[in-house]
Amino acid sequence: MSSLSYSQLRSANEARVSEEARQELQTRNILLLMMHHLQEEGYTESARCLERESGLSLNRYQICDNIDLPTILQEFEAYYRIKFNRQPKISKKAISQSSSQEDHSQNKYRRTTRVTQHLPRIVQDAYEAVANGNIPGPIPQNPRPSANTLPRPFKSANRPNPQEQQTHGVDIGLTAMQVNYPPAQQQQQAFHCVKGKQIVNVRDILTNAIGDGDPSRGGPITNVNSEDRLLKPAGGISGYSSDMKELAAVISRDIHLQNPDVRWDDIVGLDTPKQLIKEAVVYPIKYPELFRGILSPWKGLLLFGPPGTGKTMLAKAVATECRTTFFNISASSIVSKWRGDSEKLVRVLFELARFHAPSTIFLDELESIMSQRGSSGGVSEHEGSRRMKTELLIQMDGLAKSEDLVFVLAASNLPWELDRAMLRRLEKRIMVGLPNEEAREAMLRQFLPPEIVPPPVLIRSELDYKQLARQMEGYSGSDLKLVSKEAVMMRLRKVFDQLEELTEEDSHRGWQQLSIDPVLTSDVERALSRTKPSVHNLTKSYLDWQNEFESV
Repeated sequence: MSSLSYSQLRSANEARVSEEARQELQTRNILLLMMHHLQEEGYTESARCLERESGLSLNRYQICDNIDLPTILQEFEAYYRIKFNRQPKISKKAISQSSSQEDHSQNKYRRTTRVTQHLPRIVQDAYEAVANGNIPGPIPQNPRPSANTLPRPFKSANRPNPQEQQTHGVDIGLTAMQVNYPPAQQQQQAFHCVKGKQIVNVRDILTNAIGDGDPSRGGPITNVNSEDRLLKPAGGISGYSSDMKELAAVISRDIHLQNPDVRWDDIVGLDTPKQLIKEAVVYPIKYPELFRGILSPWKGLLLFGPPGTGKTMLAKAVATECRTTFFNISASSIVSKWRGDSEKLVRVLFELARFHAPSTIFLDELESIMSQRGSSGGVSEHEGSRRMKTELLIQMDGLAKSEDLVFVLAASNLPWELDRAMLRRLEKRIMVGLPNEEAREAMLRQFLPPEIVPPPVLIRSELDYKQLARQMEGYSGSDLKLVSKEAVMMRLRKVFDQLEELTEEDSHRGWQQLSIDPVLTSDVERALSRTKPSVHNLTKSYLDWQNEFESV
């Protein structure tokens, strides 16, 4: 077996992502057409149920004017009559429920078998070819099927054309086009032999998958928004009772569908956490060939550190950038007052994560869920809390032993209060500390650029960023944002009195005469003296815990 190249891995990933996105777009269009048809026919309750289960809404999407389900059905019936000279049979009366289901499964199997015999699974075969590292195989100069491989109706040259028989000589607008093959050398490079069974044109696959960027013309659909992500219906989970389905509906409400719009580049610094999160979430999906055996992706990662340093922002970047189902879980999501429901919610959470895989479970404020078990301060822990924690640990163990792409991302401001068993299951424990001088300067340039507020309310800044960054030692990212906001507000406070003193005659000229002085370095220093760092006294505690438990 020859070794894989960088281009093969990247091309296989691009083709796979484009095909998955194309299938998701097709499913979305089908659901939107169904939803539109139900509303047009007056089935409003059914349309609402479909909207709730699919996560789609006709408020965000609009069906084009020239398409709907009746039009599609009419065009299919017309095509079927022209092709087969008979009316298509869309539905039939069911004899009995059991026999109907059996016939449906048999027909589905027969249809699948009939298609797979003549239509190769191009994308999957191309992926296997790249994964197995097969070298290009020889291609004949004129790759044309022999007479023995032709379908039976076309073997005889004297047999009339079936299309002419079915259309009775009428021109239906179908045009035959000649297929132009590339030169032999390009064919030699473009084709790969898959397990010695069939020939797959990888060049054409990638051209169709990563072509001109227009989905309607076969281009790639690689940038799928988190808001556009389709959810699998919870009814697809087998073996659920009505009670478990209600719990699944509760957990499904915590699936994050809104786009936080936080990119990796928006996060200043934090290079190590970003790299490890990409290794655990992004790269295993893009390059699954590299994550096998001992290189299986990380299952759990803990971000600990002072508040306001960017832990939750990293989770928002995961929800924005990564093509995974994002579960935003807090204590209120899995803690119930009813006996036994808390551990059931934990189990349903992980089953839903496997069902929607690849998925990410974000546990914010982990110390509120997984504090140390046992008695603390002379007060015994409640039995329900112990059972919930035990179930969470069991489910985390199940993740480590399975191949499911489910990743647990946890954040904690008080890591020394976490249970030791939970720390073992979180393979990577990274401190998200206070920003250094370089990161503080970059944040100040982002919060207070030369033009803070665009016209007509023009607010500028004239700052010495390096000097201010040196003076802000010990401030977190949220503290820097608060100081920047206070410095700008100090300039605006001088304007409020002028605005209140405007008369009715001058009101129409208010914005034209409004003048706001630029924000100076002295203004930021004055705001800095009024705003103290929020985590100055806890720095040593985080460093001590980091030296004892960190795992990078």
